[in-house]
Amino acid sequence: MAAAIVESGQFPPELSLVAVVDDRVAGHVISSWVGLGGSDRRLLQLGPIGVLPQLQGQGIGSALVHASLDSTRALGEPLLLLEGNPAYYGRFGFVRADELGLLPPPEALYDWAFQVAVLDAAVELPCGRVVYPPTFAH
Repeated sequence: MAAAIVESGQFPPELSLVAVVDDRVAGHVISSWVGLGGSDRRLLQLGPIGVLPQLQGQGIGSALVHASLDSTRALGEPLLLLEGNPAYYGRFGFVRADELGLLPPPEALYDWAFQVAVLDAAVELPCGRVVYPPTFAH
């Protein structure tokens, strides 16, 4: 899916991040634009994220998530969405999105896995159903 996102151009280039270990790419994460039903508002969603299997468990994925959150905040975006395991992503501040008024798209695997990290508590968060772009079908 990351290749389809890159080809679509529907992502801020500064949110395509790589982790390098011993002069080789060890992991990658990208965040791209998704829609909000009934509006022209765009939101950022993290993923996919990947780390080479032999290097997992060394904090590379965590570093990529932290870097994504920091980079999204630096862009002035008030939130970052993702679809993932709450037991893992909860430690980064992600919470169920539907509890804050952001409903998962119909394609989401599980409503409990659709999460949001609020990056600017002073901004009123949008509400509605998130809409995935066609690139997410890959």
